Amino acid sequence: MADRAAEQIKFETEMLKLAALVAVATGGSAIGLLLGEHTSLRLGLAGLGILTTLGLTATVWRFYRNIRRLIAQIQESI
Repeated sequence: MADRAAEQIKFETEMLKLAALVAVATGGSAIGLLLGEHTSLRLGLAGLGILTTLGLTATVWRFYRNIRRLIAQIQESI
């Protein structure tokens, strides 16, 4: 059981890193769009980028909570 949970923690940690990196990149590009000329296309894409960043941030939070739960589960079994 602990072996399976440890592997799950490794996987979740890698996914957490990936989601955090993509969230930062998406947020940065959305901010970059806002720094240029304010056209309706740029504002729309920036808004979409910000919404995507918020969704990815929620995903990062979910991965983090799941990792903490798995760690607690391993500690209880020891």
